[in-house]
Amino acid sequence: MICKYCNQQVPDGSIFCMMCGERLARKRAEKKAAGPKYPKYRTLADGSLLGQLMVDGRRETIKARSEAEYRAKCDAYRTHILALKEHPERRALKTVLREYIDKNDGVLSPATIRGYEYIYKGRFKDYMTQEIGKIDYQKMVNDEAKKYAPKTVGNAWALVSAALRDARIPVPEVNLPAVPESEEDFLDYEEIKLFLDAIRGDPCELAALLMLHSLRLSEVLDVTAADIREGTIRVKGAIVRDKTGKLVEKETNKNKTSTRTVPVMIPRVMEILPTGEGRLVTIPPTTITTHIENACKKAGVTVCSPHDLRRSFASLGYHLHWSERAIMAVGGWNNIETVHKIYVKLSKKDVSADVEKMKKYYGFTTETKKAAD
Repeated sequence: MICKYCNQQVPDGSIFCMMCGERLARKRAEKKAAGPKYPKYRTLADGSLLGQLMVDGRRETIKARSEAEYRAKCDAYRTHILALKEHPERRALKTVLREYIDKNDGVLSPATIRGYEYIYKGRFKDYMTQEIGKIDYQKMVNDEAKKYAPKTVGNAWALVSAALRDARIPVPEVNLPAVPESEEDFLDYEEIKLFLDAIRGDPCELAALLMLHSLRLSEVLDVTAADIREGTIRVKGAIVRDKTGKLVEKETNKNKTSTRTVPVMIPRVMEILPTGEGRLVTIPPTTITTHIENACKKAGVTVCSPHDLRRSFASLGYHLHWSERAIMAVGGWNNIETVHKIYVKLSKKDVSADVEKMKKYYGFTTETKKAAD
């Protein structure tokens, strides 16, 4: 054991410290008999007492009108925290979520933490102050599903379940609302050319062209002049919004495969590269989104978001008979299922061409169609 007076190592059970000579057993008894210690407080202008108490890593501000009340509140808080330590199921849902978010702030992406803060402030409001051991979680999910979209509820539950696991609380099984299969927008291979004409000369043209090279909007905002050289684009980081809404730099982008080198495939990129150093695109994300949508309307094509242009890259690759490996490598995807389910969208024109091939195989002619009608 360690002597508390000289910090030297002494044999366990020693009565005296062999180094400083202090009587350890007596001192410990005296300390125990003295009772619990209370943190120092300061007296405010109105005569009340204010201090801070730390128990099991949790800090609480204690305010009282007298010293007796101050000590009583300190004792009550100690008892409360120790009870929660022995019975974690008595903690409130908001407490568990807050601790999980704070614990991961600085570890997870600022954009992820920002999403967690939205959930913390706006979801499961009727259950936040309830003890996690007494919550009917299925009813909690059902109530939320009456107010929000299935995907929103699923994201909120994902945070709750992660926080419960982190607090070593068994995660109950719940039935989540089914998320309907959505039809994401994209530009087909003919629409892309019309879009390129419409966006030409626009302040956001370079941003749009980079997205058609598979870059995410967050990755586009991070690209610098030094990242484009020898006919390639080096994608290595991202600019995202943090929990306050401020744009901040991430040292790494979404996943390991997102760090990649993308060949420049649209010659116009090299023509409009700005001179000088620094980031190439400094326009706010909302402005970029608006300009892309307006260009789509001007061209008379499917109105797309910045992420839809990334999806258009994958679908164009599919139309041009790129291999799935090539699409994944250039686009930075690490899951082939993601490419299949979300990003590779068969163009309607491709489908129509395939249908016509099969009709021709069966001898389906214009006269046959008239007869069928």
